[in-house]
Amino acid sequence: MKKIFIMILILILYISPAFSDELSDDYFDIAKNYIELGETTKALEYVNYVLLINPKHSGAIKLKDKLIPQETNDDLSRTAIIMSRQKSLSDLSILDIPKIDKYKIENTSEYYNKQGKQFYLNEEYDSAIQSFFRAISIDNKNYIAYNNLGLTYWMKNNLDSAEKYFKKSAQISKYYPQPYINLALLYKQKGDMDKHFTYLKKALDVNPDNCWTYYLIGDYYSSINNYAASIPYYIDAIDINPTFQPPYLALGISYFKTDKYEQSIAAVKNYLELNQNSDFAYSVLAKNYYIMGDYPSAKRFMSKAFKINPSNSYRLEIAKIEFNNKEYQNALLNFQIIEPEYQYAEVYNYIGLCNLMLKRYELAVTNFNKAIVADSRRPIYYYNLAQCYEALDDKKKYVQYMNIAMQIVPITYQDYIDLSCIYYNTSKINSAIKILETGIEVNPDSKPLYMALMSLYQQINDNVNYNNIKNTIESRFNSDEQKKTFRMFK
Repeated sequence: MKKIFIMILILILYISPAFSDELSDDYFDIAKNYIELGETTKALEYVNYVLLINPKHSGAIKLKDKLIPQETNDDLSRTAIIMSRQKSLSDLSILDIPKIDKYKIENTSEYYNKQGKQFYLNEEYDSAIQSFFRAISIDNKNYIAYNNLGLTYWMKNNLDSAEKYFKKSAQISKYYPQPYINLALLYKQKGDMDKHFTYLKKALDVNPDNCWTYYLIGDYYSSINNYAASIPYYIDAIDINPTFQPPYLALGISYFKTDKYEQSIAAVKNYLELNQNSDFAYSVLAKNYYIMGDYPSAKRFMSKAFKINPSNSYRLEIAKIEFNNKEYQNALLNFQIIEPEYQYAEVYNYIGLCNLMLKRYELAVTNFNKAIVADSRRPIYYYNLAQCYEALDDKKKYVQYMNIAMQIVPITYQDYIDLSCIYYNTSKINSAIKILETGIEVNPDSKPLYMALMSLYQQINDNVNYNNIKNTIESRFNSDEQKKTFRMFK
């Protein structure tokens, strides 16, 4: 059976659920499926569930006649068979039927819900479904068992049945948030984000003190890149439960995405107080310090991430930090270590830059050419190659590659930024501004372009335009945050 890994938020508890024609029909269909598979014992088991719910179910009676041997030496089993056609549910619920069911039958819905929970935790989902169905056949108000049944079908990747039983759970109890949360996550898995958000709001209405709901609403806003709107929900989740880990890290990421680096650092450090073994959290800290220009701190925290998870992706980040901190030899060593796995243009470009800074021009030329072969559309690679030829006093090739760099039509937002840097470095300030403005027209939702333009205005001491762009960034990307301050718990 293919196992589906999904976020399950609920502790499977106990209580009770329902008589219904739908329920007996569900059992009957399962019984017929087992007959098709040749598993008559399982089929008989489900036929008996049908008759527990509806002793007059004609299809189940006929099917049972075919499945049960005409003669048996077990008087108790024979008695149970007869009673299943004649007695009420309350009579049947106290019977022990060893030849029909390997599990002891109790007369409480709570018992079967607990039994189902154990099967669920052991990943015995078919047995869990049987137990939850028994629970709801005894008590037609067991909304928790309905919810648990939905969870179990979800784990079997039967999304339609999962949705059906989550909705039944929600219909029975108007004050139980779990089925609403599960429905929200189910719809997210199906890609229906409108219903995902609708059911999260319903969960919040049902229980305004559930930290998971606030966290998931924050996660919804983060998933649509509205990080500013996510922040107050993460803070609410933390306020409700200060030991609840996920919102601390999520809050740190949202602060990072909204350029609030000090707040991001505080949130992530609080998370690390609760979970000291998160390599990802250390990497987020490192990125904050990197953006702030504190390269030693960035390297320290990225190295901690690497120590926990020694992957080349973290080694790559360490190498970038080292390059920006002018540790060119260390950076070069790390780039060369990962090169066999990361044969990408970016890595070749960095190796070229390290060699350029170390004045190993021929090696730099070799690697910039490798970058161009890997991706010929990036203007910055041609510009860097031109710098090598300028250092080698090869004016012809310098001019050749500078012209190529400036003639490339930008594709990504990074291309616009790179071209702006090239124009700025060649004292073409107006062109540097114009290319960023063009990039913003083409990519109006690309925040890095606005940030680059703001930085450029700062470099040329144009305070009026600097403040205009700064205000634009705040209103366009960071305006939805409520006036709420993150509380320092640690």
